[in-house]
Amino acid sequence: MLNLLQKELNDLLKSKSILLFSLLFFIITAYSFYSAVDLYSKASVAAIDNPLYATGFEPASGVFAPTLGGFFILLSLIAPFLFIPVISNEKKYNTLSLLAQFPVSLQVIFSIKFFAASIVLLLIISLFFPVILSWHLIGGTIPVAELSLLLLGYFLYGLLVIAISFFAASLFDNSDQASILALTLIIASWFLDFAKDMNIMPFLNDLLTWSITWQLKQFEHGILSLQSIIYFLLLITFFTFLAYIFFNFSIRKKATSALLGIIIFLLLFWLNQHININVDVTQSHKNSFSPQKTEFIKQLPTIGITIFLEKTDSRVKDYRHDFLKKLTLINNHIHVHYASGKLLKKNYGLFKYTIGNHSDSTFSNSEEEIFMILETLSGITVEKSHHTGYFKGYPLVVKDHWAGYFFMLYLILFPLGSIAFYFKHHFIRRTK
Repeated sequence: MLNLLQKELNDLLKSKSILLFSLLFFIITAYSFYSAVDLYSKASVAAIDNPLYATGFEPASGVFAPTLGGFFILLSLIAPFLFIPVISNEKKYNTLSLLAQFPVSLQVIFSIKFFAASIVLLLIISLFFPVILSWHLIGGTIPVAELSLLLLGYFLYGLLVIAISFFAASLFDNSDQASILALTLIIASWFLDFAKDMNIMPFLNDLLTWSITWQLKQFEHGILSLQSIIYFLLLITFFTFLAYIFFNFSIRKKATSALLGIIIFLLLFWLNQHININVDVTQSHKNSFSPQKTEFIKQLPTIGITIFLEKTDSRVKDYRHDFLKKLTLINNHIHVHYASGKLLKKNYGLFKYTIGNHSDSTFSNSEEEIFMILETLSGITVEKSHHTGYFKGYPLVVKDHWAGYFFMLYLILFPLGSIAFYFKHHFIRRTK
C-alpha cells in the first residue's frame, strides 16, 4: 500500500500540471496578498485616530479572505486539470489492470488515489503559511479562529473539486470531455448566485443553499455553520461514491448503485437544510446580535417578512447581508416574501413583519426599530444589555519596504524551487 501511495504522489507532484499550478499559485497569491495589505494599510491611515472607524478593520475579512480569493479561482478552473489525470491516465495507458494486480482491492486503490490527491491539496494550502508569517512580521494581528475556519472551508472546497474531478474522469475515457464536465459542475453554482443577484429567475432563490459559493461564504464571513460543513461532506461523499461506482469494473451494478446513491444523497441533503447550528467566530461578533437579542429571537415563533423592494435594490442587499443574515443564523423559521406587481409599486420601500395574526410595517431597516416592532408583535420584551465593551479593530499602516522581501519569496525563491524540483526529477529519470 505504501508503494502504491508513493506511486500516486510521484505522479501528482512530478507532473507538468502541478508545476504550472504552483507557478500560477505563487503569482496570484503574491499579487492578492500585496493588494489586500496595500488597501488595508491605506485605509488604516484614517482609522488610527478614529476609534469608531477602526472597528471595521478585521484582518480575516480585510486581508486573508481577499488573498484566498485568487486560490478559489485556481481551485475552480485549474485544479481539475491537475486531478483528472489521476484517473484518466490509467484509462489512457490501460494501466488500471496492472494496478489491479497489487495485493489490494480496487476499492483500496481508488481510496489511495483520493488520499494522495488530498495530501497534495494540503501541501498546496500549507504554502499560505508564509503569508500568515509575513502578516505577523509586519505587525498584523492573526485571528486564529477565523483563519482556521477560512482554511477549513477552502480545504473542504478543494476536496469537493477532487471528488468532482474523479467523478468526471471515471465517467469519460477522454480527459477533455471529463474536464468540460468537471468545470460545468463546479461553476454551475455561480449561475445560481448570479440569477439571485440579478433576479433573473425568482424560483431559483429556493435553491440558493445548494450553491457551493454561498456555503463557502459562510466560512469567509466567520460563521462556523454545521449545515455548511455537512453540506460539503455530503457533496464530497456523493461525488466520490459516484466516481468509485464508474471507476469499478462491475458494469452491471453501476446504474442501480448510482441511482440509490442519488436518492440517499437527496434525502440527506433535504434533512441537512433543517440544521441551524451556527457559531460566530469573528473577533467583532459582526454576525451576531447581543446575547439578550439572540435569546429574544430564539423565543419567537415563525416570522413572516414581506419586502416591498426590487431584489437588485441596494437596500435589499444591505438588509439581507446584515440584519436578515443574523436573524436566519438564530431562527430558521423565517419566511421572506418579495412583493410584486401593483402592491410593490404602491408600497415601495416598505418592510412588513408578521407574527401570528399581527403585523406591522416600517420603511426603516434600522436594527433598533425592527426589534421594537418584533417586541410589539410578539408581546415579549428584550432584556436590556449592560455590556459596554466594543470591538476596537486592528488598523495597521504598513511601511513599503516589506513588499520586496515578500515578492522575493513568492515570485523568485518558491517558483525557482518548483522549477528546479521538476527538472531535477525529469533529468534523473532520463539518465537512469
